[in-house]
Amino acid sequence: MTPVANRGRLFGAFLCAGILLTSALAPAAVDLSTGLQHVVANGTIDECNMKAAAALSAYLQNPTQASPGEWIAHGMTSTNGVSDTTAAGTIHCFAHGTGYVVSFSCAVEAPNNPYDAASLCSDLEANFTGAPQKPLATPTPEPTGCTTANLIGTWQSDKDNTLTLKMTPDGELIDSEGVSGSWYLTGMSAIITYYGNHTMTLSADGKHLRGGGYSFTRKC
Repeated sequence: MTPVANRGRLFGAFLCAGILLTSALAPAAVDLSTGLQHVVANGTIDECNMKAAAALSAYLQNPTQASPGEWIAHGMTSTNGVSDTTAAGTIHCFAHGTGYVVSFSCAVEAPNNPYDAASLCSDLEANFTGAPQKPLATPTPEPTGCTTANLIGTWQSDKDNTLTLKMTPDGELIDSEGVSGSWYLTGMSAIITYYGNHTMTLSADGKHLRGGGYSFTRKC
């Protein structure tokens, strides 16, 4: 095994560990892409470092030189400062004759990311080399408004104005203090897992949720 391949695999494992540690509560797997390389016959490591940082910045956040010639960046951080990492990439620069070899490794959390690891690495290489880049897939917009099809949105307690529940498309919920749970809707009957399981009923206009000792109104 070549040093480039060996280090690429080790860094790939590091990326997977980082994503799993910062992933959302929903069950997830990690899609990994390694082995993509590009050879530059004439060039310097400084040139490679500059292009590596620029390529990572185009798709991820805050590229960091982990060690000489090794750059890593992760997905964006949300506005409240909480890590929202679902993707990561590394670019490695290695001297080779009068030029250098650059390799690309990517890891993407699935299914919580709209694009796969190969797509991310392909665009990182294209950005690095100046080739055309294919736009990465973007998340499907979160549904808005009151509907009987789901419970997605922000719900305000009718009994406690300090309590809100944010229900997400993946069936998770989180309250105003960061306590998490889940939701499941069948017809007009909902099971809310939040300090225990509660069977609740959704109103015909999709705006009210009552039962199990709770009463909420959806903000829509």
